Amino acid sequence: MTEQGPLRSEESLRHEYSEITQNIRHYSNLRFAIFTIFFAVMGGVGFVAFSAGQFDVHAALVARFSGFPVIALFWLYQERAGLRDAHYQRVALQLERALNYTQYTSFGTSQRFPPKAGSTNRVFFAILTIAWLYAIFTVPL
Repeated sequence: MTEQGPLRSEESLRHEYSEITQNIRHYSNLRFAIFTIFFAVMGGVGFVAFSAGQFDVHAALVARFSGFPVIALFWLYQERAGLRDAHYQRVALQLERALNYTQYTSFGTSQRFPPKAGSTNRVFFAILTIAWLYAIFTVPL
């Protein structure tokens, strides 16, 4: 929705609002789906990387170092989904003002607790990256 565009009908705004709320739902669900796939992939990579003696040493080394790009890739997926979700939330708020709706505008949020999902995800991925780095050098092949 643009602030400078021509006046639009209420029906058009309602349709856009419906689409925006579906997008918010989609990206909120996608963020959880990304975690599910991430844990499955990291479980496989971790199994190959740290299963002492079950795999060739070269395979274990490759798996240990492939953990970093996997973490980075899924971290980026989370960030991108979060940016989309935040964008659609902002658009929903604008549409609510135009339509006199209150689904999102009436939801009060604390600025301190609980922390926002994006902040929590960043801390999680940073800690996981540090733990993976630690494991690479301390767990014997």
